Amino acid sequence: MTYVTLIADFRHSTNELTNALRLFTQEQLNQVPFSGSWTPGQVGQHLLKSETGVSELFRGATQAANRDPEALSPAIRGIFLDFNSKLQAPDFIIPDNTPQDRDQLIRSLEDNRAAVLRLAEVSDTDLLLMDFPVPQLGELTGKEWLTFVTVHSLRHVNQLKKIHQHIMQPQA
Repeated sequence: MTYVTLIADFRHSTNELTNALRLFTQEQLNQVPFSGSWTPGQVGQHLLKSETGVSELFRGATQAANRDPEALSPAIRGIFLDFNSKLQAPDFIIPDNTPQDRDQLIRSLEDNRAAVLRLAEVSDTDLLLMDFPVPQLGELTGKEWLTFVTVHSLRHVNQLKKIHQHIMQPQA
């Protein structure tokens, strides 16, 4: 995938995510749609927790990958774009029960993603970003981190759309 396409996909996923969050009213954002589900606000908080700090990885320790800088991208896409699989989030990115403010959550996600883009645009995205190895994958290159953030958010956009459909269905 070209760098230009990677950045375009990242921007598109940001728009998809913010548009999905805007589907919900402030009240709906903090409503549990069904047993065992996160609220839409918790989905957004999970994404914010998982993405916060990614921009700092571009400022941290790096090293040459000595491999294709997108070698892990197909595996990352396979993990997150398999909407039939259930994934367990690590404890440190599980959302809490604090009610979320929709507009603030969207602003925080947009600001964080803008910071990631600013640093990615001035960094060598072919290098490994060494400060946070991803469990089961290891160190990712800048390009793989961009893929990770993009497809992880698309997974949750899919989840948000399903939650919205459930909330909008008349309850019997």
